[in-house]
Amino acid sequence: MARALLSFLLIALSFATPSAAAEKPGWRTAEINGVRWLIDPAGNPFYSRGVNMVSPNKETDKSRTGKAYYWANFYPSLEDWREDTARRVKEWGFNTLGGWSDSSPDLGLALTAHIGIGRQAGFHWLDPFGPDIEQKAMERAGTLTAPYKDLPHLIGYYSDNEVGWWNAPLFKWYLREDWGNHTKQLLWKIIFDHYGGDWRKFLVDWVPQEGICGFEDLKKTDASLKLRPEGFGIRVVDKFLRAYTGRYYELMHKVIRAAHPGALVMGDRLPLYYHQDAVLAIGDNLDVISTNYNVDVGDGWVAPYFFDGLRKLSDKPVLVTEFFFAAEQNQSGNRNESAGKIDTKPGHLMTVETQSLRTLGAGAALLNFAGFSNVVGAHWFQYFDEPQGGRDDDGEDYNMGLVDIANKPYEELTEGFRKLNAALPAVHAQSVSGTKPGAEVQPDGSVLIERARNQIGLKDQSLIEWEKAKTLLSGFSVPEPYVPFGDVHLTWRPEGFYLFSISNTYVDPNFLDYRGSFPRSEAFQLHFTLEAAGKTGHYAGFLIPQINPAVADGFEVFPELFRMEGGKPVERMREDGHLQKFNKALPHVTIEAFFPANWFGLDELKAGMRFKSNIALVSYFREFAMAWAGGTEMKEISNPSAFREIVLTE
Repeated sequence: MARALLSFLLIALSFATPSAAAEKPGWRTAEINGVRWLIDPAGNPFYSRGVNMVSPNKETDKSRTGKAYYWANFYPSLEDWREDTARRVKEWGFNTLGGWSDSSPDLGLALTAHIGIGRQAGFHWLDPFGPDIEQKAMERAGTLTAPYKDLPHLIGYYSDNEVGWWNAPLFKWYLREDWGNHTKQLLWKIIFDHYGGDWRKFLVDWVPQEGICGFEDLKKTDASLKLRPEGFGIRVVDKFLRAYTGRYYELMHKVIRAAHPGALVMGDRLPLYYHQDAVLAIGDNLDVISTNYNVDVGDGWVAPYFFDGLRKLSDKPVLVTEFFFAAEQNQSGNRNESAGKIDTKPGHLMTVETQSLRTLGAGAALLNFAGFSNVVGAHWFQYFDEPQGGRDDDGEDYNMGLVDIANKPYEELTEGFRKLNAALPAVHAQSVSGTKPGAEVQPDGSVLIERARNQIGLKDQSLIEWEKAKTLLSGFSVPEPYVPFGDVHLTWRPEGFYLFSISNTYVDPNFLDYRGSFPRSEAFQLHFTLEAAGKTGHYAGFLIPQINPAVADGFEVFPELFRMEGGKPVERMREDGHLQKFNKALPHVTIEAFFPANWFGLDELKAGMRFKSNIALVSYFREFAMAWAGGTEMKEISNPSAFREIVLTE
């Protein structure tokens, strides 16, 4: 069925082509008929179909024994490598060299370059508000852009890679710095101003650590604070994060523009996650937002909230600078594991069983990316497989390549790219801004919830059986200036309701002052409420961190399920078969739930039944919240007067 769908899309969309834009020298971006594009120097709309690490690679101990890709193992000269590699990549339908690629014009493809200005200039974790940072960044920008300034095929620069912008670690780090650090001085002022100099107001949100008795004590080296449960100290943390990231984007824009005025400023390749305050801080300081993305499901489904959120938070086009599929069946002997990570099969990163499934998943993801009106391209990671036994620096050992470590192409995958890449501009030209297809909303505001045709299991760590294009819910509300931080899907079968969510959330459990178990009030929460036969049933899943120094993150997360009354947990329900968290690390969170009909006093569900319902997500420390009906406060989440009407359909 998936193959037939892809073939149909290729035929149906092959006739559509984007209209030409006004000609202007150099690379730029434009919006044409509501769709964002890169524009090449000739003035033509350009959808970037890229590959990362189209590189001859380096000679290593592993390459000398055939366990890693290296050009000299297969070609008599670097020129021969470039000629053959360029031929291959073009035949497979790619038009762009992604990050860490050979910059030679002999390859004949457009180029994007990662140069790492922020890290090399000492922006991160040092003193980005210090008086010398701009000069350092300007000098590094000049040096790092010099090899590219005369390359007409250069689109632009990535200033860094996967910085992350982790709010709590940054806050704690700079609070511990000495008073001579200008960034600490800014942080202190943000704290002082937020509370108007009133220490009593401050204590509502914070638990000061030893020796901190007033605002002046926060100036001390090694000052330390913890969030108070049920307070809102996280708001101050996010104010600092927005100031910090705003400084970064402003500085990177200034120094790249000065060093290479004609190049696009393309951001820092967000790491499969973004903090909304960091995106809000971008302002007009990027030409393109770059983000890496780990596909959510083996069938290539891409969660719309991620790209819809970027569109609502910023008017900048988005480039997917890294995505991939790996397969257990591969030619390089890759184990699809990451050193130091708790991995389950399929791997911690997107892994399927066979090369056929890899090809289908990658193809569907390509079409899904192109279907977002603000996405101007997608880059595959990477040209060759990672070394057998793992990369030297971090042990990552994944079948990510278009070719294996012996330079042999994955023919099914590359043929899939060849067929689909040519169609992507036409697919993108027909993309529509806004809500993706999902559960149908009727003129009276009621929402049709379709019956699931497939049996849904809550022990398989998979969403493959979900008909995701039909079950996606729209219309979640959030407090301004934020946007929904996840997607929610709802369906039913006679035995009950099924629900899953994919969302972004981040937590540092040690940033909270608590004893014993992590407080549920500060945990990630999913709420499902239903009014049936005049009674309201309210159930909530909580994701509870438990400290475990033996694992990579220092903690694990376990689901708990409760029946709620008055916004409080009153009865623990059995999680097994009713609530599962997918075994992937934060900040990308997937949870799946089953709510039996008899929990709501019903023998079974049937088509034609009408109910009132609400669904809400709350992130850790109540930092973000989104509700399907009414407001996001707990008393509103469970208030039937604001619920949406749902109608069960076949």
